[in-house]
Amino acid sequence: MGLIILSVLLSLLFSTILWMAAGNLLPLGKEKKWPGIFNLAGYALILLIPIYSTIFFVS
Repeated sequence: MGLIILSVLLSLLFSTILWMAAGNLLPLGKEKKWPGIFNLAGYALILLIPIYSTIFFVS
């Protein structure tokens, strides 16, 4: 349970950093972009699996 909570918190932290650096890029290839909160959630979901996998295999 702690591993899941840690990976969710880290993905939220890194998605915020990514969003501040990259901006509103989602959805890719479309003229009209999503609002900031949806971009932040998208980045968090994209980063969740790699962060969880990294923590799981390292520990």
